[in-house]
Amino acid sequence: MKKLLIAIFISCFLIAALSAANLSAVKDKYFPVETEVVNRTATTYFVYAGINSVEIINADQKIQRTRLKKNEYTYNKSTACINFKKELPYENCIVKVTGVPAIPYSCYLKDFDGSKSELLVILNNLTAIEKKDYVYDPKTKLIVFRPDIDISNTSYYMVYYVQTGNGVVSKTISNDFNDTIAELHARHNQQIFGGPLVIYKDRTGVPLFKVAQEVGFKLNLWQPRVCTICESYEEGRKTVKVLCYYRNKYIECTENKIVEYRY
Repeated sequence: MKKLLIAIFISCFLIAALSAANLSAVKDKYFPVETEVVNRTATTYFVYAGINSVEIINADQKIQRTRLKKNEYTYNKSTACINFKKELPYENCIVKVTGVPAIPYSCYLKDFDGSKSELLVILNNLTAIEKKDYVYDPKTKLIVFRPDIDISNTSYYMVYYVQTGNGVVSKTISNDFNDTIAELHARHNQQIFGGPLVIYKDRTGVPLFKVAQEVGFKLNLWQPRVCTICESYEEGRKTVKVLCYYRNKYIECTENKIVEYRY
């Protein structure tokens, strides 16, 4: 169970961090999204009614960009997939797609083979209800939102379970959104996997003295690259840990103990 919870935390944190950085809000009438390229294809997650532009970005040096012509790619609306007809100019690529979204908004979960109960959708800090706020079709792997829901100005978080961990599509607007989804996600995990309720709250970039004030014990450490508060609830008892990740180690802190792990 401990290994499962660690895997859920790490995969969710990494993918959520990437997707939160990549997905952008609507500008004017267009809906821009950045996504990774895998095997000369890129899945946009959200489905477009029409593509306005496709720009290839060097993931290693993001100032290097190449805008493709219309005849240099194709877009499949049923799979939300872009196929490139020519060799890509960079070894590691991100694609920025700008276009008009399909209405109602639809999101394609390409790697999700689980049941509807394993899909968690949060809109504006509230758990969305299947068949009321959205409909999910396992055959097409499409989430189709209610027509009056405008994803362009909505905080959203969608997590679904795949063999390698979690898939996450997210965009945040409010600062308190991360803690809200952390608790909702934890309760969803508990319903599926059982065990204690474990909530991971991201505190990356927050000064450690403020984290110490929040948890109630001292943290005599250098500022980490990643910082997370882990709250566990079991049989009426609450346990709090602070996980600090550095370049080649992470440190687990509790009120009475500090344990260092090398990797």
